[in-house]
Amino acid sequence: MAPKKRLGDFISEAKVIIKAHPRHFHILSLIFLFPLSLFLLLSPTISNLFHYFFTNNNSPTLHPSQTLNPTFFLYSLFLLLFSNCGVITITYSVFHFSHDQPVDLPSTIKSISTSFLPLLATTIVSQLIFFFITFLYCLLLMLLHLTFLPHLSPFTIGFLIILPLIVVQTYLEVNWTLASVIVVMESCWGMEPLRRSARLIKGMKGVALSCIFFYGFFAFIFTWNYLFVTRGYHGSTESWVAAVLNWVVILFGSYFQAMLMLSQIAVTTVLYIYCKANNVEIAEEFGKDYVSLPFHDDGKISQVV
Repeated sequence: MAPKKRLGDFISEAKVIIKAHPRHFHILSLIFLFPLSLFLLLSPTISNLFHYFFTNNNSPTLHPSQTLNPTFFLYSLFLLLFSNCGVITITYSVFHFSHDQPVDLPSTIKSISTSFLPLLATTIVSQLIFFFITFLYCLLLMLLHLTFLPHLSPFTIGFLIILPLIVVQTYLEVNWTLASVIVVMESCWGMEPLRRSARLIKGMKGVALSCIFFYGFFAFIFTWNYLFVTRGYHGSTESWVAAVLNWVVILFGSYFQAMLMLSQIAVTTVLYIYCKANNVEIAEEFGKDYVSLPFHDDGKISQVV
């Protein structure tokens, strides 16, 4: 059994794999993660553009609610499409490169056709589980408020709702950290990858929690700062110099955010490989076909079949 690792070790392992194939991962990042990051950072600008369009539109037949809802749907669909495609292609590449298996760009793109719908279905299942947990908890809390605790302030009620839900959400995310990798690499979907992730991550929940907080913290700080920069920009009243500088800042931020996403997906995949190599139950289940990847201190991964 390989020695236990910390988050920094997994980041180093993922960095080794990415640096060994920089062109491959940069192309995937530019195709999927960069547009995703760009649209996330441009969300205030897009909102300002629609507001400017509707407030300056003299057509009496066009109402914002008639167009904003379909536009918001298309925007969300775009984010979901590029997010899932990025997760699938990068997970597929990191896994095969870690096994010293040749992977080209066409075969990586082709993996989207077999994993997109299962990953989408698994995402929907996980969100439905959290939705029903939230709904039942809020319903129970409201019943308690109306019957036993009628004098609680709205602030107290909000605190009692938000804090436990954050704990539950974090607990579920930790247990389901490996679900996306399992969907891509083990061709399963729905509840099965969620259960397998909870089983595989045992003993490594501290690393999973650290990964969530580490990348979540940097993503939040970085996105918040860039949203603050771009919130007032709509490109109609600024000089060309200011517009160019604004776009340089936005494009640079989008690229940095894409690299952060790439690192997180790669680290999650490496964590999956490590957990699978150390899980006796999974090893016995796969028997002779099981492949373990023991991690060494020199930053290399040796393959044992």
